[in-house]
Amino acid sequence: MRSPRRALSSRRLTAAVLPVLLVLAIPAQSRAVVPDRDQVVASAAGSVARAAGTHRVKPTATLVTVGSRYVSAPIPIRGRTAHLGSGRYRLVVQRRMGGQPMWLNRDQQYVISGGYRFSPQHVATQGEVAFRTVLYHRGNRVATSNVVRVRVVPRSSSATCASAPSPTTCPQPASTVEQRTVETANCPQLTVDTHQEERTIGWRWSASDLAWVPAPSPWVTVPGSEGQRAAGLADCVKVVDGIPAGATLPDLRIKDLTKCGAGDLAATNGTCFKIDPAAPYSADFPSLEGRKLLKFGVITINVGAGPSEIVADRSAADATDWTAYQNYYGADGTLLGSVLDPGVGFFYAGDGHHHWHIRDFDDYQLLDAGGTVVARAEKHGYCIQDNTTYTPMQGQPGVPEAPVYGEDTSCGKGLTSALTVVHGLSRGWGDTYPTTLPNQAIDITGLPDGTYTVRVHADALGAVAESDDANNTAEVKVQITGDTVTVVPDTSTGGLP
Repeated sequence: MRSPRRALSSRRLTAAVLPVLLVLAIPAQSRAVVPDRDQVVASAAGSVARAAGTHRVKPTATLVTVGSRYVSAPIPIRGRTAHLGSGRYRLVVQRRMGGQPMWLNRDQQYVISGGYRFSPQHVATQGEVAFRTVLYHRGNRVATSNVVRVRVVPRSSSATCASAPSPTTCPQPASTVEQRTVETANCPQLTVDTHQEERTIGWRWSASDLAWVPAPSPWVTVPGSEGQRAAGLADCVKVVDGIPAGATLPDLRIKDLTKCGAGDLAATNGTCFKIDPAAPYSADFPSLEGRKLLKFGVITINVGAGPSEIVADRSAADATDWTAYQNYYGADGTLLGSVLDPGVGFFYAGDGHHHWHIRDFDDYQLLDAGGTVVARAEKHGYCIQDNTTYTPMQGQPGVPEAPVYGEDTSCGKGLTSALTVVHGLSRGWGDTYPTTLPNQAIDITGLPDGTYTVRVHADALGAVAESDDANNTAEVKVQITGDTVTVVPDTSTGGLP
């Protein structure tokens, strides 16, 4: 999780008569709200269009009014971008002094949709100064922000203070109050906790500088300012080109297919497999009605060193293309980076849960005695979440005691218009798909009696980067006779105990 950003450091105020940025020196009792270079300005609805070079809405760049109110402090530059498509977008800060005909580039960075912040700008020339930002994509200018203007004037002084600077000859500046918004993202729950903090900027006399220098008090939370908002992609990703060094990787496995949960054991007379000779009608899957189904539960478990987490968003509620990233965390839980995951597709459907699914995450196959695949699962979508404890790993370091990716928050349950979804599986936790789900089955209508192999492969499309991709398959042989199925003893392989 992100930690609150560090407070603005104290800066020396020189005694020489130099031009400084005029501030509205606000007495402490006025409690003015003052922007700060560490103020967190994060967009709640960042979104990246997937189609290269096309935009549903023209990209925009906005520069927040700097409204400088600092004494002897640089000018903060921050704002927002929106409606950015795929590819790299470069945002350039430009400055123009009074009387200058040209805008001059001052700083640049690559951005995605959402809030941005540049290093504060220092101005040492008296007069009006204008700032703007310009957005480039593939070398072309695609958006220009609004223009923000500030005025720089010299600080007044007296001959007495200049000739004999002391606390008595140099007037002490008035105290001011600064306020900032602190935001902490909780991406597994797709929320951002917010609160306001404030501090008073007093002054102390520096004998070495012969000047009054800022003496800020500690930041304190403003009572009653706590709040929460929905998280967007800009809050939950830190885009990098490759897996960061030190990242803890997941390792997805399938539990032994004969070691199903208590509910499935009861439903299958202790075998974990059963046959529905004529499946009942389901509004979500009407095509399965009357079909002969081989039903069995599947448990996908993460036994790796870190979580499996995919965050994705789309540009609008009616958009079908999602942009997905796999997040990588360090051993201490810090987000190290997010890598684009173009192989991940999403769709919303009912399977008894009604949420967003990763398409074809797991793969179920039925093979005949010759090793030929004769049937595949009717299940095509998966919402990966923490709903099953894996006892052998409980209590180990990095294994949460309670679900992190829960039913109420993962996969956008019930949110057909969701713009951001998260799918995750914590270290030491599993995700169970029980036989009670209508499409948790392989359609075996018309297949002759005989011995078959049931094969289940986790992360069949390789959507998740793992520490080991070679251990994702579990198999077991079953004997199908009419409307009954029995497990062939000692044939279960590849699954976790």
